[in-house]
Amino acid sequence: MPKHAQAADAPVYGIRPQKPGMYLGLFHGRDTPNQVMNDWGFDGPAFGPLQHVHTIYACNVHVQFTSPSDAHLLTGNNDTFLELQMDGDLLCFDGKLYGDWTVYVVTPEECFRPPDTFRQNTRPNDLRRQAKPIPWDEDS
Repeated sequence: MPKHAQAADAPVYGIRPQKPGMYLGLFHGRDTPNQVMNDWGFDGPAFGPLQHVHTIYACNVHVQFTSPSDAHLLTGNNDTFLELQMDGDLLCFDGKLYGDWTVYVVTPEECFRPPDTFRQNTRPNDLRRQAKPIPWDEDS
């Protein structure tokens, strides 16, 4: 599996991407197929924006980027078609293995927010947050 030079601004699953569109996010990452997992592993890349995602006989996944520049961020080349291989039940990319992946859509409102220069409390760019309990007041 070739190592790809990823740009610092390449999309990562769980972080708001720069552009809206459809993405394939890889997570529950590990380095080897038999690695003992005491936690969820690491987050992987978010491929996108994409034209399509197509799984073939649960053996490989084909994706097509919407533009060569988006493909270049993750793969190091301008080919908009990418084939990801499976290793058992794990999806492979860039020498890493991922136990989970998801296809999701990012709206323009959900894209990366530029750094705040006028707010005391900056807005986060993390898309995933832990749910917090809402206090229940029976009198209201």
